[in-house]
Amino acid sequence: MRSLAKQLRKPSGRMAKRVGKKMNESNSPLYDFALDAMQLAEGDNILEIGFGNGKFFDKIFSRKNNLKISGLDYSAEMVNEARSNNQDAISAGYLTMRYGNSDKIPFPDNNFDKVFCINVVYFWDQPEKHLQEIHRVLKPGGKFYSVLSAKETMMKLPFTKYGFARYSQDEWESILKNNHFNMSEVKKLAEPELKFGDKTYQNQSLCFIAEKKN
Repeated sequence: MRSLAKQLRKPSGRMAKRVGKKMNESNSPLYDFALDAMQLAEGDNILEIGFGNGKFFDKIFSRKNNLKISGLDYSAEMVNEARSNNQDAISAGYLTMRYGNSDKIPFPDNNFDKVFCINVVYFWDQPEKHLQEIHRVLKPGGKFYSVLSAKETMMKLPFTKYGFARYSQDEWESILKNNHFNMSEVKKLAEPELKFGDKTYQNQSLCFIAEKKN
């Protein structure tokens, strides 16, 4: 369980590709959930934190014309695979990917209309540092969309006791508000049942929509 938790935090080594594919399976409905919540506009400049192997960038581009997307991921293996999977968009100048941690985002101030991440915030040891950076790179009035599983579900999964921060709705809202974001809305998604080992779990995910406070 400890090794699985470590790979989910940062896919690496021989397991990286396999973990990336598994994350695609579990995250696919969450991308639709997040993109519906984001209500993308033509020409939006978007940053995704934790894009994995980049299989869902096409799903974002299909929503609106003239989108500009940047991605930041903590796994060098995932960045390399994502670049291979998205050569056309990179060559056309619509997609930029960087390797690094979101406590030091390698993009300028007031740059993005929207920043989002899916199943990432559990791994931020000091969420304040990451949120300060997200606040910095968002344009005035820009929005941050964070998708995460409800604490009730996370407490039941055996691997989440190894390095996962588990947040209730109130806890994560409070952290966002304390780091210069105004809460706009929290959307909820009841996901299909999740099988892990010989047990089945009913999962609920939340999308927190928070606006940059100037």
